[in-house]
Amino acid sequence: MAPRILVLGAGGVGGYFGARLTEGGADTTFLLRSKRREQVDANGLTIHSDFFDDAHADVKTIVTDEIDAPFDLIILTCKAYQLDGAMDAIAPAVGAETGIIPLLNGMKQIDMLQARFGREKVLGGTTYIGARVDAETGNIVHFGDFHRIAYGEMDGSMSPRVDAFAALNDAVKFDIDPRDDIEQTMWDKFAMLCAMSSVNTLSRATVGEILDTPSGHEFLTAALAECRDTADALGHPVSQKTIETYERMFSTQGSKFASSMLRDVQADRPTEGAHIIGDMVERAEAAGLRTPILLAARAGLAVHDSRVAQKT
Repeated sequence: MAPRILVLGAGGVGGYFGARLTEGGADTTFLLRSKRREQVDANGLTIHSDFFDDAHADVKTIVTDEIDAPFDLIILTCKAYQLDGAMDAIAPAVGAETGIIPLLNGMKQIDMLQARFGREKVLGGTTYIGARVDAETGNIVHFGDFHRIAYGEMDGSMSPRVDAFAALNDAVKFDIDPRDDIEQTMWDKFAMLCAMSSVNTLSRATVGEILDTPSGHEFLTAALAECRDTADALGHPVSQKTIETYERMFSTQGSKFASSMLRDVQADRPTEGAHIIGDMVERAEAAGLRTPILLAARAGLAVHDSRVAQKT
């Protein structure tokens, strides 16, 4: 039986995947804040993609007060600093058989969700996509030739709810990737994203700009080593394929690549620094490791986030 799916958020990630699910005939509802709901109800969700078909979907939307029954699957696409509020919002939709897939960066969200809803409710998940909301139109702008959700049970089992979501793969225009190693998949991304975000935000620069400096390559590889060594010490060694990918990325002259955390800093927005870099620092310290680059990045982002908070 096809799952009833609730997508929290209609930003770049939630809007893209939720609209594609609706386009493919999946029973999908968006849980939104009032302002975004008004916009989506009036205009639907339109996807403009550089590499795949554009799409338009008139979607179902609700606010928390309108939830009157549990959903089979809840896909979380909020920012990490919004997670406490997101958990409150989805609570009425969580029933005995509900599965929650958080498409957030890092690992801390798993601990937080399990503490709130129970270990059995929470699946692992991560996403590979470049997408944003156009500020003027509210449309989803998709860039990059990839759009994939990787997910699975944290214990590695291939459960009926994993199979039920995977069964939608042929109907939707993105890749649904069930994994029996989702925890390691998440750690691979966590470690590498943490390294990238640290160097980008410390230098306020792209990879190519960093490489143009006298010590740029050494700086990039040292950050990578701190995250890799932490993952290794905690029993989640980063795959050789992932390391090689980032070593190539960190050696590409002229690269404009940077993490979204740099864009958040440049736009004077809150960041996920505490959730990603701060969490990695704490895990490293628990393993007896010192991570000077990550420590510097955490401190810098904490100052930034404090200043942003004072303005709001």
